[in-house]
Amino acid sequence: MIRESKWKKILIVTLYGLFIVCLPIFLCTTTARCAVNSIHLYEYGFNKYNVGQVTALDNKQLNEIATGLIDFFNSKVDTPQMRVTNIYGEEFELFHDYELTHLNDVNKLFRSNFLLQGISLGYIIVYILLFFLWIKGRWQDLAKGVRRGCALTLALVAAVGIASIFFFEQMFIQFHLVVFPNLYWLLDPSKDYLIMLFPEGFWMDIAYFGVGAIIMEALLLGGLAWVVPFIWRKKHGQ
Repeated sequence: MIRESKWKKILIVTLYGLFIVCLPIFLCTTTARCAVNSIHLYEYGFNKYNVGQVTALDNKQLNEIATGLIDFFNSKVDTPQMRVTNIYGEEFELFHDYELTHLNDVNKLFRSNFLLQGISLGYIIVYILLFFLWIKGRWQDLAKGVRRGCALTLALVAAVGIASIFFFEQMFIQFHLVVFPNLYWLLDPSKDYLIMLFPEGFWMDIAYFGVGAIIMEALLLGGLAWVVPFIWRKKHGQ
């Protein structure tokens, strides 16, 4: 009985630790998924970096490109390739073969992100059910776990955000070297439309937007997990 109680405690602590870890994973992957599917972010980059002028493609064509890429990343179409017509009336296929290869690699990365989001959310839901039905813990203790998960999120994202301010280019390169199995991400801005559409400055902006969004999400969720128990204790005189 004593051994069983000991192993149960170890299991409970392990499940609790995984719950805390899953919170930053879920917040980060959810933010990334929202960014992938936000046509407004694509349009922001096109406008800020004068992509229409660089590519000689009008806003309608750029919007269709953004929509096509979103559909591809969500497996609604089989290929990101599309035919476009520039402002001079020239019709052509947008991407070279090596750009298509890189986009397929990017798609695999996004699919992994979507999967990780689903797994982390699933675990969070299962843990909450176990917490009340098997562990039979107090909801205030669950709120404490949420606060700790949000604190971990803030610490990790703040570290990445600060590092990116000083070393963004180095981090950007190392990320590609680690994540992608080839060097097809090394593109020529004078002839490759993928990098004309999405220059390095765009990715820097997206990184900062993402860090800011995750920080706000963690502060909001962590704040709720602190305020609600505080109000409850005050109301019940504890």
